Amino acid sequence: MPASLRQIEAFYWTARLGGFTEAARHLHLAQSTVSKRIIELEAVVGGPLFDRASHVLRLTRSGEASLPIAAELLALEPRFREAAGGAATLSGPFRFGTTELVALTWLPKLIVAMKQDYPNVVPVPEVAASVDLFGKLGANELDLAIGLNPPQRTDFAMLPLDSVQLEWVSAPGFGPQEDVIPLGEMAKYPILSQTYGSGLQKLVLDWAAANGLQSNRVVQCNSLNVLAALAAAGLGVTFLTASHFGSEIARGRLRVIKTEPPIPPLRYYAVHRKGDISPLAERVAAIAQRCCDFTARSLPSD
Repeated sequence: MPASLRQIEAFYWTARLGGFTEAARHLHLAQSTVSKRIIELEAVVGGPLFDRASHVLRLTRSGEASLPIAAELLALEPRFREAAGGAATLSGPFRFGTTELVALTWLPKLIVAMKQDYPNVVPVPEVAASVDLFGKLGANELDLAIGLNPPQRTDFAMLPLDSVQLEWVSAPGFGPQEDVIPLGEMAKYPILSQTYGSGLQKLVLDWAAANGLQSNRVVQCNSLNVLAALAAAGLGVTFLTASHFGSEIARGRLRVIKTEPPIPPLRYYAVHRKGDISPLAERVAAIAQRCCDFTARSLPSD
């Protein structure tokens, strides 16, 4: 009896994730089903693929030799279906994460483009801080992460997207009145920022500290919209994308404060794991590169 793709899939994910429970969770199967498929596969190949003598699940020599071939076989299956039936044969949930700024700007455009190219794929977006998204990507809880400052991991492939330009903003009657001020003078005012884990927060405040700004942060908040509202209420200064909050600036609720040096542009990346058996993450990363537009608004201004 030949080995089936279901059996090979169970073997691959058990080896890749390090356990039957983890593989069952990933495949949305009962653990007993995963174990049964691996036992059936071992009967087909005539020997054990896992060393079950120790408390830690380890591959046998046969298992180690078979794992890269299993990955090749599983990678060929979606390519075969796509070649035979077109992009519509790629189906199922696609788990990806974005930061709040992406969600506020071009996430709807990305999802529309994904559905146009892959109508049977179900986008499952998650909005969180960059550090959390990349952690979930490394733990196989996401298929793709779009964020700032990705970790330099050999198993991550990073596709550069557009840069975003941040500006200091405050209420019109709050803060310095000069057109341009030295960056260090911003220390005179309370700074409103996002909480720990935000790529924007870390990159900007680390850069500001390196350029001599000793910040006095009085409020931390996860929501960019709330930070804009707090700044408009005169509680402090914050850093936001002037393009996204252009309507608030045009209506006089917020004003831009120029500093010398200015905040440098920050580059976003679409990151996926190298060697994934499905081509979808790499394809969606390319779609993200096409759709990336930080000047957009996901909802019209009021």
